[in-house]
Amino acid sequence: MKTFNSFLAPLFEQYFVYRKNLGYASKSTLAHLKVFDRYVTDKKIESGLFKPSFFLDLRADLKMEARSVNRVISSLRVFFQFLVRNDIYEKNPLRDIPSLLENEIIPFLFSPEQVDQLVKHVCKNIRQDKRFYLKDLSHYMALLLIARCGLRISEPLRLMRNQYRQGEKTLYIEKTKFKKDRLIPV
Repeated sequence: MKTFNSFLAPLFEQYFVYRKNLGYASKSTLAHLKVFDRYVTDKKIESGLFKPSFFLDLRADLKMEARSVNRVISSLRVFFQFLVRNDIYEKNPLRDIPSLLENEIIPFLFSPEQVDQLVKHVCKNIRQDKRFYLKDLSHYMALLLIARCGLRISEPLRLMRNQYRQGEKTLYIEKTKFKKDRLIPV
């Protein structure tokens, strides 16, 4: 099966042989270069030297998160550096292409007082109406387990009755985020 379709296909193949000989894994690089190959094919570019403006357009046209776009550009930068070393390009057209600003996910940590305030507020707002009581109580219990026992957000949703060990007062969580079991004191 042919991996690349653009006029750069032979150069991509040489590049992967080179990386393989150096001992690098090429799975993510392959995916990034396929994105570029598809873009070149879609733009119907048959040959020629690429200018930095082409890569700015590529960066703007990619419908991905900024982090993913930066990875594609980074892989392309290394590929074109390979072409420079092999005298195919005089200089790397991606050398001065800046990275996009990435969204940093910064967790917000609550103080113990804030956690207490949140739990009390949710407890106070449990509706006593028959239709809503069980649902509100289950939301409260899930929040309480997350806050007091350190469960992850998805763990209270998957809890089964047999995972609570009444004698030991522990929760036994199977197959967690990292495929390990956890024993949590309640």
